[in-house]
Amino acid sequence: MLKQYIKQAFQMLKENRLVSTISITGTAISVTMIMMVVLVLQVQVANYYPEEHRDRMLYVENGTLVRMKENTGNWNSGNMSIEAVKECFYTLQSPEFVTAYAISEFTVSLPDKRNYMAHPVKLTDTGFWKVFSFHFVAGAPFTEADVASGVPQAVITEPLARRLFGTIDNIIGKEIRLDVKPYRVCGVVEEVSKAAASAFADVWIPYTTNESCQSSFNENMVGSFRVLLLAKAQGDFDVIRQELKQQITRYNATKEKYEISFFENPITQWDKAMGTDGQNFVDWKDFWLETGGAMLFLLLVPVLNLLGVTQSSIRKRQAEIGVRKAFGATSGNIVRQVLYENGLMSLLGGMIGLVLSWSLFPLCKDFLLKASDTTLRAEMLFRPEAFVLALLFCLLINLLSAGLPAWWISRKPICEALKNGEETNK
Repeated sequence: MLKQYIKQAFQMLKENRLVSTISITGTAISVTMIMMVVLVLQVQVANYYPEEHRDRMLYVENGTLVRMKENTGNWNSGNMSIEAVKECFYTLQSPEFVTAYAISEFTVSLPDKRNYMAHPVKLTDTGFWKVFSFHFVAGAPFTEADVASGVPQAVITEPLARRLFGTIDNIIGKEIRLDVKPYRVCGVVEEVSKAAASAFADVWIPYTTNESCQSSFNENMVGSFRVLLLAKAQGDFDVIRQELKQQITRYNATKEKYEISFFENPITQWDKAMGTDGQNFVDWKDFWLETGGAMLFLLLVPVLNLLGVTQSSIRKRQAEIGVRKAFGATSGNIVRQVLYENGLMSLLGGMIGLVLSWSLFPLCKDFLLKASDTTLRAEMLFRPEAFVLALLFCLLINLLSAGLPAWWISRKPICEALKNGEETNK
């Protein structure tokens, strides 16, 4: 029976080309618009290089508050000092790994060739290479001994290495200048997309090689550092937060005038995607109410358009439906046949919409994503869950646009269905 339905569906496509074209185009546009929203979320929350463990990560970024203990109104917010990092985060036992980093920009040059273009630089520790999954094409990351001794080692990206040296071969140990300070290249990694904002940079160096990023004030509590925590499992988030509260309480007890807190931090990758920045928390219900409303609108517009087209098409088949019911077909048989026939058009439109979304997203990325000139990698876009979502949207469109009118007409008495069919054919 299924084979017969599919054959009849292809025949209907050939016979009603205008209706089929309208249905397929409407579905394609709907799926394209919805998938553009899904792809934006996917880039923000999915696991991909080098942030391959986003689902297990907690962030403390731009959410440090230091205020007077006497509550006199004197306070500072921003990032934390390296002392606060060491006392509150490096001492945690529940995370798998902890890393801290500061963000800066330096000109990157060769000793004999001055360059005035600034490049993003992250000043960090050895935990950075454990939290993130960088692909080294040459060399290795700087070591704990390098960080402890302030050895000027640098990891650079492959595009920057080729720009400076023209190759990535035999450049380990060669000297580069960050502003005017000499560093030795210890490793070269694959390019990192700006979409992976926490890991992104062109150069990574030990934070101990730069005194300015280690400066602090307000009893050595406020500074330049942000922290990332990699949990052993997602279920450990609450345990980590609870242990962090204990460490904060212990640390604040050692201070005379000020105390530190971290607003809503640490937050998850999903929290960041929903708009939470540590200081301002966005509830998931509000986010999905807004995003879900937009997706529902994008879904209903073509459904309402297709509903009229499908209903008109089914009305013309009332006589056929009446004859089938006279020979024993049930309402369920008739609805299933219509759903199979229109499902084929929905699937064709969905596949076209999915391809269109993958094609248009790279062209619209500067408009849709926060960071301009973002490099897109295949694993950001081509994921199984995107295909499944597109399929679900197609089935939903089919159910709403074809299933409802088919069910309504199939419920008519046989004589009424035959009579309406005769009137339609006059």
